[in-house]
Amino acid sequence: MENNVEIPKRELEELKKLNKLTPQNIEKIKNNYPIQYIIGYTNFYGLDIMVNENVLIPRYETEYLIEKLLKYIEKCNFQNPKILDICTGSGCIGLTLKHELTSSKIYLSDISKKALEIAKKNKENLKLEVEIIESDLFNNIKETNFDIIVSNPPYVMTTEILPQNVLKEPHIALFSGTKGINHIERIIKEYKKYTKEKSLLALEINEKSEQDITNIIKENLKDNIQYIFEKDLTGRPRYLFIFTNMEK
Repeated sequence: MENNVEIPKRELEELKKLNKLTPQNIEKIKNNYPIQYIIGYTNFYGLDIMVNENVLIPRYETEYLIEKLLKYIEKCNFQNPKILDICTGSGCIGLTLKHELTSSKIYLSDISKKALEIAKKNKENLKLEVEIIESDLFNNIKETNFDIIVSNPPYVMTTEILPQNVLKEPHIALFSGTKGINHIERIIKEYKKYTKEKSLLALEINEKSEQDITNIIKENLKDNIQYIFEKDLTGRPRYLFIFTNMEK
């Protein structure tokens, strides 16, 4: 407890180490400003990922997405996969995959120039070779023949009530229409134009959107498709994996 503010031990140690445990910053934290933005980075899958107000703060749910995806990559025997990370934000997903799959070819894309500046700094800090593309979903993606497309897209419903500290994060990366599926619908409708005959689509989703997303899949994807919704560590449906011309 610092000046009547509850700060987790790990973050408290980081603030002290960086000489950022100042009265001004304590006041910010009291006003629900994310501690990770003050520290300037967060640990994600063992990597220090730089963050600021222009990107979402990576969360454990997304670490678990990567964990599940890596298992499917091994199970489906993808060799040196070509991967597109859409709505990359800080780059945490694509950069982690590059770190774990050193021979893979990774592309990071985002609509936000400022987010991509952070992704580029993370790429440089981590010394990981990835391509970075400014694009509104697929609009500026020239490459095709991806083995895997992965995304943690905006998926919060505009009617949802969020904690005050989350509302300090960029709204463009949070909200996706009244059902939280606008971005996911576009991805599902378009992704097959950019993938190989055998491919995998991996998405983080809103726990309340499983039925709406199922309807989108059934309306838009017909042949040689298998899909599965998987739960996060709290037991909520949080991930969607779509397999094309493969067994799940």
